[in-house]
Amino acid sequence: MSKARTVRFDEDVDPLVDRFVEKNDINFNKLVNLAVKEFISKPHTIELEPVTADEWDKNMKKAYKKNKKAMDELAK
Repeated sequence: MSKARTVRFDEDVDPLVDRFVEKNDINFNKLVNLAVKEFISKPHTIELEPVTADEWDKNMKKAYKKNKKAMDELAK
């Protein structure tokens, strides 16, 4: 069974919601349900992948070469 809830949008978001609902002929409650379901079902973290020593060396050399002038100035 569904529960009645109140949604309060920021001033800049409210007109966007109104326009979207009118333009796409979608019920406001359906829009909120779809948006919330989409938001909570996706992960909100950054997943890091390890790099090999060779990849690290290659990228460090590339970064050093690209920023050599700045590195030299910092060394002074």
